[in-house]
Amino acid sequence: MKIATLLPLLLLANTALAAPFLVCDPVPSNANQGLNIVNYIVTGLATSAMTVPAQVNADGSQQLHLDVGNLANGSYSVTAAAVNAFGKEGPASAPFAFTVGVPGAPTGLKLSPI
Repeated sequence: MKIATLLPLLLLANTALAAPFLVCDPVPSNANQGLNIVNYIVTGLATSAMTVPAQVNADGSQQLHLDVGNLANGSYSVTAAAVNAFGKEGPASAPFAFTVGVPGAPTGLKLSPI
């Protein structure tokens, strides 16, 4: 198999195994480009706020799309605020709480005839 064929397959496989993402509802594209979302300010994942570039979807809408698969085990309470191209920051979202952890050990192992 040629490298040119193998590389796209490896990239697709990597995408399929991607971690969970923190997302928000898409914001429709605005005719006034300055009003479109360019960044999100996310708090609650690190000691200081993070600036995350907005994902621009195929239809032109913008949304938060942040990989959170590398977070340490623990509980998180996250907020996000949108920032438009004029540099104006909107109000923060309501807090979103979630927990990262590992599943417990299986119990009751045995053989089954089925």
